[in-house]
Amino acid sequence: MNEADLLQQLQNPNWKVRYDAALHHNATQQVLIKALKDDDLRVRRAAAKHPNATEQVLMIAVRDERWEVRAASAGNPNTTERVLLTAMQDDYPTVRYIVTSNPNATEQMLFIAVHDENWRVRLAATEHPNATERVLLEALKDDDSEIRATAVENPNATERVLLKAIHRNQSVYVRKAVAAHRNATERVLLITVQDEYWEVRQAAAGNFNATEKVLLEALQRDKALYVRLTAASNPNATERVLLKAIQDEDSEVRLAAVKHPNATEQLFRQASIDRDERVRKAVAHNTRASMIAKIVGALGG
Repeated sequence: MNEADLLQQLQNPNWKVRYDAALHHNATQQVLIKALKDDDLRVRRAAAKHPNATEQVLMIAVRDERWEVRAASAGNPNTTERVLLTAMQDDYPTVRYIVTSNPNATEQMLFIAVHDENWRVRLAATEHPNATERVLLEALKDDDSEIRATAVENPNATERVLLKAIHRNQSVYVRKAVAAHRNATERVLLITVQDEYWEVRQAAAGNFNATEKVLLEALQRDKALYVRLTAASNPNATERVLLKAIQDEDSEVRLAAVKHPNATEQLFRQASIDRDERVRKAVAHNTRASMIAKIVGALGG
């Protein structure tokens, strides 16, 4: 069906015929513009959602009297910055939410959205993959702890964002998100591993970026078993960390050190004379331990 046929269909009194024309894969810009003048909401919305919609089509749709059509325009994959900036000024929060959820949303739009009166819009901006450091720093000023935590959890959060989140937030939820973040640096983790709340410290001790210094801090000073146990189990634990763990007062921590892939012969020899039978047996059954360490462990130290 060509453009002329579709334009003819758009004059049909039956809305379903006009709707089909607005949906047709051959619909051109002229067809879609005409469809956007239709009295029926369903026809106009179909035109606004069409994959062939151009910027001109979407600019008409984004100014429609009905929010459903404006929302369809804002969510169209073909939306340009001009269309989205227009939709970002919409009075209807659902339209603004769709803008902030659009993969084409730019820093400028997200920065506007993060100040929106609507919580859902601000949250969408904060979790957007295009959110920059500037956007996330603004989100940390939000009164809502969930939005601040979402800013911290965003993969784009930089050290500056994480440090800012630590220093201005009383929310344990936010601080725990900082300690667990994949971009957390040693500087960030050294702060969070001393947090007053044990779950924050545990998140820091379990972070894959945790350095020897961070893990030693957790093992040397922490009174919470689960924090020390997490540090001893961290894949980054070095020989120095594990030798510290094998001296721990709790056998669970010592056992974790023996089972660690980075455990060395020096550790096995110390563990083979441990006061806990489970620790000694772990040495005896460890394929990487020397025969001497295994025998000592098997004989009960």
